[in-house]
Amino acid sequence: MNKHSSTKVFVIISATVALGIGVGVVSIGLKKGGFLTTSDVGGLPELAQVQEQLRPLEACSLTYQMRDKRGQRKHPDAVFIQPCTRGEYISVVIDVPKTWAARGVGFEMTRGSMTEPWEILVEKKEVPFPDLKEALEHFAPLIVASYPERLRERRGGASEMERQLNEQRRMEQERKERAKGSYPE
Repeated sequence: MNKHSSTKVFVIISATVALGIGVGVVSIGLKKGGFLTTSDVGGLPELAQVQEQLRPLEACSLTYQMRDKRGQRKHPDAVFIQPCTRGEYISVVIDVPKTWAARGVGFEMTRGSMTEPWEILVEKKEVPFPDLKEALEHFAPLIVASYPERLRERRGGASEMERQLNEQRRMEQERKERAKGSYPE
């Protein structure tokens, strides 16, 4: 077989794979709620008050009514918040009124650390700005009032669960040690 023809085949296969990956990424990004349909509006001066209220929270992710893989919005009565602590897989749920879901409000707020400003990701074509602003102004005091205590509760529950798991592991290890030499030979 000719060396040039095998190189051509390799180039064609590589281009086809790259094109397939590219089309897949674009199609995922263009779905409702995808990374190509959302915009960061966190830097708008109209949202500066919300930024200031939420800045001191030990949180790096707030989510309300973001779309799932099927493009549907879920949980119209809750904001899901995750702390900034690395390796801590705790999610705190804050109850909010369902009225904002009927207006089509949905957003995700993220930041890398407590010192950074929030990125507020929203589908501009779907969520009217006045409704988003009003919802954020309504949610911010509820979150600030409830989140610190709920985070302490969740961490306490996680610590208790970890303690129970460690106790179970210890008991299992003891049982195995007792079983090793318990049978006559």
